[in-house]
Amino acid sequence: MTDGSEHSPVGIRRSRPIQHGLAQALVVCIALTGRKQRETPHVPAIHPAQIAYPSPPQVCYSPVTFPETPMRATLSRWFAPRQPDPAAAGHPAALPAPLHQGYLDERSTHHVRGWLRDGNDPAARVAYEVVLPGDVGERILARGTADLTNPILHAIGVGGHGFLALLDPPLDRAARDRVLVRPVGGAALEHAPALTARRPEAVPARIVGYVDERSPRHLAGWAWNEADPAERLHFDVLHDGQVIAAGVAADHCDPLAKLGIGDARYAFRVLLDHPVADPATLQVRIQDTPVTLPIAPLLQTRFEPISHVAMDIVNNCNLRCPFCTFDYEGVRTTKFMPDDTFQSAIRLLPYVTEGNFWLSCLHEATIHPELLRFIDLVPREYRDRLMYTTNLAKRMPDAYFAQLGESGMHHLNISVESLQPEIYERLRKGARFRVFQENWAKLLDACRAGSAPPRIRYNMMAYRSNLHEIPGLVELFLAEKLAWQVEVRYTFDEPHIPDSFRKSEYLADADWTWLEAQLAHHDPKRVVLVLPPPEKRTETVPINRDPAPVPAADAPAPPKPRPSYPLGMRLDWDGSLTVYSEAIGPDGNLLHTNHAELNIRDVADPGVLVADLLR
Repeated sequence: MTDGSEHSPVGIRRSRPIQHGLAQALVVCIALTGRKQRETPHVPAIHPAQIAYPSPPQVCYSPVTFPETPMRATLSRWFAPRQPDPAAAGHPAALPAPLHQGYLDERSTHHVRGWLRDGNDPAARVAYEVVLPGDVGERILARGTADLTNPILHAIGVGGHGFLALLDPPLDRAARDRVLVRPVGGAALEHAPALTARRPEAVPARIVGYVDERSPRHLAGWAWNEADPAERLHFDVLHDGQVIAAGVAADHCDPLAKLGIGDARYAFRVLLDHPVADPATLQVRIQDTPVTLPIAPLLQTRFEPISHVAMDIVNNCNLRCPFCTFDYEGVRTTKFMPDDTFQSAIRLLPYVTEGNFWLSCLHEATIHPELLRFIDLVPREYRDRLMYTTNLAKRMPDAYFAQLGESGMHHLNISVESLQPEIYERLRKGARFRVFQENWAKLLDACRAGSAPPRIRYNMMAYRSNLHEIPGLVELFLAEKLAWQVEVRYTFDEPHIPDSFRKSEYLADADWTWLEAQLAHHDPKRVVLVLPPPEKRTETVPINRDPAPVPAADAPAPPKPRPSYPLGMRLDWDGSLTVYSEAIGPDGNLLHTNHAELNIRDVADPGVLVADLLR
């Protein structure tokens, strides 16, 4: 095949190689009127409504001698002119049956494009219809006439037989793959050998989105077609220009919901099968478009699939508070996390969000004799993940507080309900208010003097005995006691909590309403009020609770949900690890699902474990 500059002895131009439909299979020879070679005009990529299409070029199809090949019959039928029938001389010409020729060249969720002509009547413009077959019939999506300039035919000098139909509303991908185009009353067009599924530039998509997170192991962000909010955009992930993953932006995104962006189901998250050396080479491109999502101004470059590791380095506490969620009735000895277990646990640090690798969850970390050395074992670059909760009821040496001031930890939780000694010691059973005050003063001094102190966060439980003290305590903590944040919350009601305590201390609904009003003027990011769920906010204090219903023996087990992002982890002193996820269910309640139970010492690569679970 020539490049279009060569001429045959009889003065006709050979076509250039074309990459779609007919031109991939045929060499079409066209004689131009006057045998004068004309250059193919450039066709800009604009919407068909903006184009004033000219009349079809004046062309005629000349008989050409082709080699004896299987293609010859096709060439003769499609492009050789019909010869008059001598027997029909003097008789009216009968209309020949249509000889439909054409291809479906492009098919996406938003459009179809191709060409269609009647080989027996090249001047005719053929009516077509776009059809979606179904199990119980078919649906006509669009109708039209193939009379547009088709870029493929235009390149070889033939015009006026193209079609482009925009599909409104757009199809999903399954429906797209079933769509066909046919002449009215005829058979469906064949697919072009290079059928594409790319959205045409004529489709007025307005794609908005960002890549918000990008690391060697993952990508996350969102993509939204403003012109069609119901569409779920499919995308490819490219590494050095090669597609290495694909997905659909269809996850719920809270920030988008708050901004009122459609139904907020436009987020995506992709875990890569293999980490890449340079994440800057990763791109997200929307399928069927040339759109590559931009990088967010505040790009998150950490892969943090673990929301928190709720770890305890001991199994005990130095106090026995009556409202504690843990039942210490059977605890007789204190167990300490071994050094090798802690070394195994801190391998999780690179994958945990800031401030959420807990050295204590249920118990008191300061009773572990190696607490400060454990903190030193954590690389400085990951210290901002560390926190623990303390009651400050165990007298600690000055060196302990000085080291905390230089630790680089993210924050320290201090548990305190009252500064009235009698109330404090009754609620914090086993504590001495004088010891608490001494430790508190030393801690604040060390934080003021240290170069890398933890933030100070105060935790308070709300009860009848301290209710009216709470607003003043919040003011004091914020103004004078270095409070980064103050949390006031309700009690997780566990069966072992004495009924007498519930009856005397649990707040009624009116109490919570009063407290909410007293704290309403504070910045909610600094003062956090955790109210009981609606079913627990009653005017009377529930004491006798009905046991949870027991499912019937033959009831089928509900399907186990897939792990959701991010994961949570519970890690005990002996290395026992439970991996779980939490999500808000359809009824508004929190759904907790365990996905794996193992020992952290048996995990070869925590990153692989997490990625495998999320996949």
